[in-house]
Amino acid sequence: MSDPGDAHWQEGRCYVLDTSAIYNATDYPSWMLLYSTPGVIRELRRVYREQRAEFFVTARLNIISPARESIEAVNAAAQKTGDINRLSPVDVEVLAASYELHGVLITDDYSMQNTAETMGIQFSPLHLPPIKDVRKWVLKCRSCGALYDDNTLRECRVCGGRLVTVTRKGTNASPR
Repeated sequence: MSDPGDAHWQEGRCYVLDTSAIYNATDYPSWMLLYSTPGVIRELRRVYREQRAEFFVTARLNIISPARESIEAVNAAAQKTGDINRLSPVDVEVLAASYELHGVLITDDYSMQNTAETMGIQFSPLHLPPIKDVRKWVLKCRSCGALYDDNTLRECRVCGGRLVTVTRKGTNASPR
C-alpha cells in the first residue's frame, strides 16, 4: 500500500477494495471506511479463503451495489480506453462503487487504474507501482500494421491477418 501520509489517505474518506486488495492486504487502519461490492464477496467466497471473506464482511466491510447509471458510466469510460474487454463484471462493479462514493479505489489492476484515471476516480495500489500514463488499447494487424479502435474485430479488414492488442498513450490517441 502506498504511504498512508499521502493525499489519498484521509480519515473520513471511503476506500473501495477490489478482491485482491482484501486478499493480499495484511491490515487496514481502523479509521479507514472500507467498502466493496457483492461481486467481490462472491469471488472471495468462491476462490479464496472463506474465513478472510467472512471476517471482512462481518467486521469491517460495507457492501454497496452500485446503480445501473454508474455501471454504464464505467462501461463508457472502459470502451473509450479499450479496457472494456480487460475488465470483469466484478471490476466494473467495483469501479462503479468508487465512482458513486467518490472514494479511493484500492487495486493493483492496471486496467482498473487506467479506467479510473479517465473517470477522475482516485486510486492507490497495494504492492505494484501505479500506472504512469493513461493508455488506450487498440488492435493492430500483425501482418500489415493496420490499427483499429473496434476491439470486437477478429481479423484485419485490410488483409485478413491476425490482430493483437497494443497500447497507445492517452485516451485521445486514435488509430491512423
